[in-house]
Amino acid sequence: MNQVTSTTVPSAQALVQAANGLIPLLREKGPQHDLDKRISDEAASLLRDNGFFRICQSQENGGYGMRPSVLWRVTREIARGDSATAWILSLAGLHPWMAGMFSPEAQDDVFADGTDAVVIALTGNVGRGVDVAYDGEHFTLTGKWTYASGIDVADWACVLVDAPMKDGNEQRLLLVPKASFEIDDSSWNVMGMRGTGSKDVYLKGEKVPAYRSVRWKDLQRVNYPGRVRNKDPMYAIPHTSLFAMSVAAAVSAVSYGMLDLYRDVLKSRRPAGLSAPQTEDRFSLAELGKAASHLDMAFNQLMHDVDELYDLAAQGHVFTVEERAKYRVNAATISDLAMQAVNAMVRNLGGSLLPNGPIERCFRDFHSMASHFLLQTNPAAEVFGRTLLGLELPANARV
Repeated sequence: MNQVTSTTVPSAQALVQAANGLIPLLREKGPQHDLDKRISDEAASLLRDNGFFRICQSQENGGYGMRPSVLWRVTREIARGDSATAWILSLAGLHPWMAGMFSPEAQDDVFADGTDAVVIALTGNVGRGVDVAYDGEHFTLTGKWTYASGIDVADWACVLVDAPMKDGNEQRLLLVPKASFEIDDSSWNVMGMRGTGSKDVYLKGEKVPAYRSVRWKDLQRVNYPGRVRNKDPMYAIPHTSLFAMSVAAAVSAVSYGMLDLYRDVLKSRRPAGLSAPQTEDRFSLAELGKAASHLDMAFNQLMHDVDELYDLAAQGHVFTVEERAKYRVNAATISDLAMQAVNAMVRNLGGSLLPNGPIERCFRDFHSMASHFLLQTNPAAEVFGRTLLGLELPANARV
């Protein structure tokens, strides 16, 4: 077991202020991220150097052991600079928590001597033509996985596979080092989220020791092997509840980037056919006020839900299926609120919505992020509705 020395933990406000200071540079980097179909090494280094990937890394593993709400307050500032970088941080910044669910031996591989780690997740049925063998000591993986957001700057990936075990096939989550993957740089050809670099990746005969695996059903039951080491409330929180919030957090964060852009246009634009600047247009001002209000409502709901999760977990609360379904649909509703505000702002921009530039890039990225399967409102709302009536859940319900 690694001996990790104590880490100095900064205040939440210091982390948010550090993120705010990166906005100008990230605004410069955003267009190139879009062209390169990945965030730059420089942007990734800035996130690491400022300790952002340590926020949800347990103190036992050299991290800060802070609440996810801190991570997503930081993400909101990062999104005001670049939406792709915010997406990577919102999701991969949470995943040290996921790596902490594995056995202590696996955690030692990832967080050697208290280092930070960028961990991505390949779950949600993204495997294609995957072959898995198990010899009792190692899993051997061959196949393709899609939507590997942040793979270019990652250290590790959590890969969900259907593994042949003694008593039949069983879903397992495996930790695989990034260096083992072949990355298809030509595969990410999309309308939005280009800068996230969510490319196709391949493994060919990769051997993964059994200690770097956990049963997926154990994760869904909050039965994390890593709890023998990590004692903070994060390890009593349901996996899907927090994972859905991480996607909603990215969407909410990027909506604030659009709010900044919209406000900048109002300050400088003189609409065609009008003698007065747009700052004197009552309807534009109303759209700005409504958008800011709706975005704050969405973000405040996110902060309420994630802090409630954390506080209840700290009290030893066992979350019911109804509670988990509520958090899942709330994540989708947060995204919907943000989308209403973003669409209203863009509708009011008129000729300022040019075919390229920060506004259209932010708009493309926002809509692509909001289309994530965990943020589809009707499936999540149906599950919550069923729990409210005590009805049986669909076989594939993910709560």
